[in-house]
Amino acid sequence: MLTLGRLGALVIAGWMAVGLALPASAAGPTVTGAGSTWVQIALDQWRADIARQGFNINFQGNGSSAGRQLYAANAVDFAASEIPFQFDELPTLQAEHKSFQYMPDVAGGTSLMYNLHSPAGARITSLHLDPVSAARIFTGGMTNWQDPAIQALNPGLAIRETTVKPVIRSDGSGTSAQFSLYLADQAPAVWQAFVAGNQCPAPCSLWPQFPGSTQQALSDGIANFVASDTLGSGAIGYVEAGYAFGRGFPVASLQNASGNFTQPTSENVTAALTHATLNADLTQNLTGVYRAPESNAYPMSSYSYLITPTAEGFGFDKAKGYVLGTWIIYIACGGQREATPLGYSPIPQNLVQADFDAVRRIPGAPAPPPLDRAHCPNPNVHDAPAPTSAPTQAPAGQGQPSAQPTASAPGGTATPSAAGATPGATPSSQASPTADTSEATGVRVQTLDPAQKKALFNMAELVASRTPYLSIVPLAGAGAMIVLVVYGPAIAGAMLQRRRKGPRRIGR
Repeated sequence: MLTLGRLGALVIAGWMAVGLALPASAAGPTVTGAGSTWVQIALDQWRADIARQGFNINFQGNGSSAGRQLYAANAVDFAASEIPFQFDELPTLQAEHKSFQYMPDVAGGTSLMYNLHSPAGARITSLHLDPVSAARIFTGGMTNWQDPAIQALNPGLAIRETTVKPVIRSDGSGTSAQFSLYLADQAPAVWQAFVAGNQCPAPCSLWPQFPGSTQQALSDGIANFVASDTLGSGAIGYVEAGYAFGRGFPVASLQNASGNFTQPTSENVTAALTHATLNADLTQNLTGVYRAPESNAYPMSSYSYLITPTAEGFGFDKAKGYVLGTWIIYIACGGQREATPLGYSPIPQNLVQADFDAVRRIPGAPAPPPLDRAHCPNPNVHDAPAPTSAPTQAPAGQGQPSAQPTASAPGGTATPSAAGATPGATPSSQASPTADTSEATGVRVQTLDPAQKKALFNMAELVASRTPYLSIVPLAGAGAMIVLVVYGPAIAGAMLQRRRKGPRRIGR
């Protein structure tokens, strides 16, 4: 049973987990969202960042399909998804005249995380796959790690495991949809044979189960299963790269159009996405990305999107618009400095401009700052004029979906500048969430890996189990501990400086 004491302790643990600082006084209502787990690692970090300024964002990572459905049902204020509303989802929005728009929030690489060992028991970290072998694995056509195709792609690599264990999403997922679009383009014969027997053409959000496959809910479910040496030996699953990197697990090097095998690093994702074209509503056409000719391009790269309203109604008002708009400005600017260490890639300057334009359509949102490094510390933003290749977005929320992402699309080309620069600490200015403040006035964000989060939760559980009722004493004690952790060094420094100056005279 969740007693008040347990609840209090878990709340404290939550505060500690988002950066060892209590949130500032609320600067408006709580804004709620749901959807993509592909981007959830980044969204959770950005929510923690903006909470330091008192802006409250709640997000439930339950899959892109669920997020879009909850948005259409007016259960959340925004959604996160890797694909736009599909044709069968639009009637609900149209019937209610509900507004919506898409805005890119971060780039990344969908990766193939695996758990394999050498005959001596050492973890394998050098697996190479091409599009056809990946398609065969995730459609049931390859069931043995000693398959000749694997041997040809990995000469001299001895794999202890025999049975291939494909791990697929059990829920509607933008990650599944993006993976299916890649396979449909790069391994069409294998994919079409699978579609013929399972009736899930790309973008296939709900992956059909097939003999030998294992279903897991959400990205965390897939990553946890693959990372378990008890359950996941021989397993391979598809997740955003940050889920594998955060667990210290390898992902397959994927063969690109140049014939090279590449990893989903920030720089490689950026190289591939220079070939992404955008529809008028900012949704993506990735055909050029899959075929990117650069030697380092990671071909299964894409953007994720926030879906937001452009009009009041259905529980969304200007007060919520101010909070949501403030958060999106932070995401597009300072938040992008955390993309690389979290396993993503920052969006380019032209998409920052597109996001600023979208913010202006949110009722009550603050005006975006000037698009320069002084006001928008995105690693890809420069003081030179913004690229002119960003398309003009069509009127938002008119009930018209974009073309299938593989179709020919109008619009410009997303042209990220060279990435790979290591972002600095993410400052949090009280005046503006986009201000490029110094470390002295900023807040250094400490990201927690899964083991740290679990340890923190276990500590809270232990404290809670010893607290039969909500007592102000343990809460105050924990609060004092947090204050000491956050402000102790500054207080100690001030006291030391005062001692050096000697006793202060009190005037009469």
